[in-house]
Amino acid sequence: MELESVESMQIDWDVPIEMDDGAIVYADVFRPATPGKYPVILSHGVYGKGLPIQRFRHRLFQLVNTTPNKSVGDVFGADLADAVVPNTSMEIDEDDYRVWEVVNPTDWVPHGYVVVRVDSRGSGSSPGRLDPLCPREIEDYAACIEWSGVQNWSNGRVGLCGKSYYAMSQWLVAAKKPSHLAAICVWHGWSDWYRDATRHGGIMYQFWENFWYPQLALPVQHGIGPEAGFNPHSRRPIAGNTALDSDTLARNRADIVNDIRTHPFEDEHYYKVRTPQLDQITVPVLASADWSDHDLHLRGTIRGFEKISSKDKWLEIHAGGQFDDEASVELQRRFFDYHLKETQNNWDDQPPVQLALRKADGSSATVEASAWPIPGTEWRPYYFDFSTHSLEINEPAAASQVSYKADSDGVTVYSQAMTEDTTIVGPVSAALWMSSTTADADLFLVLNAVGPDGELVELRDHRAGLTPMTVGWLRASHRALDPERSTPWQPYHTHTSSEPLVPGQIYKVDVELRPTSLHLPAGYRLCLTIKGNGPAHNDPVDRPAQIFNNTVTVYNAPDMKSQLLIPVVPTHKDHLGGNL
Repeated sequence: MELESVESMQIDWDVPIEMDDGAIVYADVFRPATPGKYPVILSHGVYGKGLPIQRFRHRLFQLVNTTPNKSVGDVFGADLADAVVPNTSMEIDEDDYRVWEVVNPTDWVPHGYVVVRVDSRGSGSSPGRLDPLCPREIEDYAACIEWSGVQNWSNGRVGLCGKSYYAMSQWLVAAKKPSHLAAICVWHGWSDWYRDATRHGGIMYQFWENFWYPQLALPVQHGIGPEAGFNPHSRRPIAGNTALDSDTLARNRADIVNDIRTHPFEDEHYYKVRTPQLDQITVPVLASADWSDHDLHLRGTIRGFEKISSKDKWLEIHAGGQFDDEASVELQRRFFDYHLKETQNNWDDQPPVQLALRKADGSSATVEASAWPIPGTEWRPYYFDFSTHSLEINEPAAASQVSYKADSDGVTVYSQAMTEDTTIVGPVSAALWMSSTTADADLFLVLNAVGPDGELVELRDHRAGLTPMTVGWLRASHRALDPERSTPWQPYHTHTSSEPLVPGQIYKVDVELRPTSLHLPAGYRLCLTIKGNGPAHNDPVDRPAQIFNNTVTVYNAPDMKSQLLIPVVPTHKDHLGGNL
């Protein structure tokens, strides 16, 4: 351990924290220069506590520039917004202590907090086996919380704050109820390892295979040695002093890609131990999501907010913006000031639900609600008419059907123009009657809005690219529902076994689409595409061509009502910037 003093901080580099099995994990501790007892903001994860954000971004930009025929979205997947910011300078300011997706000490220490960053076991400076989100990692996380709560610079109250990986792991550790944990801020944090993160509708998501593990976690695995670089402030190696050979490194880590590929169903051994027991969480929670984050975090952040047992909980959903921008940090600090310092600020006035209501012109307005889903929501069905490629308000009077090949652009249907301004906020679902020429089929649904000019409404995602209103996926053999957890607007699939299709036989399948938010003026239409393919869902082992290069037929009839269910909230005069 080494102590460094800067103008406003004392920094303890590589502080050892011993686990119950004798293993050591290492932490960097940033604390106010004035001695005292302060609340703690802790993070614990796999991206390297000593890897400067500039070097992280530089590596990602190099990846984009060397990946042929791929867009930024194809390369980065769901949640790497900062990576597309054109900041590749390798010069690091001596006062810049930022690392990827955890709090910046200079935003917190001057405000009376201690910031603790821990390299989880097997990553960065911490020796051991790298096994992301495994039970052992979460036990270590809980031990670090308890350690932080009894240090001589701690007031005994520990808060957790971080994005993505550093958010999801908060759900897991909070469910273990460490005694010094006082509040958590889950910023873009999936809460279901199967449904949110690795197998969308049962279909393997290649983000972990193509990008996350080889490009984010493994470059800072403990034992990489000097190849990982040095912390520019402490001059210490980011991934430890020892350079291990490739075979030893491989033995010292889980094969996360193979684990996902070889566990197609939600089982006790792999998925459930990495999925939190949300009802065990009782600490105050601020959960924050982004409307465009369909692939990883949106569903899980909202579902986490819904299912936790905490009496004090808040949900914030934005449209763009970053974890560490000024407005986001101010919201986080208000939350923690209230719960870790007992500061009498205006957090009492924070609405239970605050969200960005997106508009057709690309802007958004902040609105408030008392609960999620929004009270008074009307679940409006739109019925398919495949003879006219339309979505109709009236139930079908005659039969229609349409077929498409899985490798095509699929089939698109349009609603009639809205006769009045319509505000859509909440989860979306579709019920489809379908058949396949093979024993299975993957369904990819994409919902958009269309203006009076016939052009798609352009919604921006957190990577500054374009995003649809929402998306959904389902493998037809995974159509079985859990009736106790399902609602008409949010079906919940069991994903515990496969029910193969009989080629040509018609089945009803219920597809969950991610929640959405959009205010549409009169004259706008909805537009739904159903197809058999989508980006980052093409693993050849998971989707063998002889099964999934098929032809799918979708039906609608008085006794087979294929429909799209849309959440329409009550319209008030002042709701654009007021209450829902």
